[in-house]
Amino acid sequence: MSDVSEVKVVIVVKGERVIVGVKSPDCDPVMSSFEGGLPAALERVPALVDQAQQQWDSNPRYPKADLPAEPEPAKPAASRARQTSASPPAQPSWF
Repeated sequence: MSDVSEVKVVIVVKGERVIVGVKSPDCDPVMSSFEGGLPAALERVPALVDQAQQQWDSNPRYPKADLPAEPEPAKPAASRARQTSASPPAQPSWF
């Protein structure tokens, strides 16, 4: 079993739908969603905490995503730069 010293359990009940989440510092959360109410959620908490601790023992963090490189920002057009350097109109534009 894991040596996790702190575990946070969050239970969200919306009508007949329940979401239970388990989180620990330096570990990604483990979540479960099912039909039922608060009594059903409380029955499932110990098993979900055990499942989370087993997952954290083998891999506390989800694998990093291989994201594409960010594109370079577009260079402003020269004509736009000339427009911004001109003096502002005498009367403010409201629209």
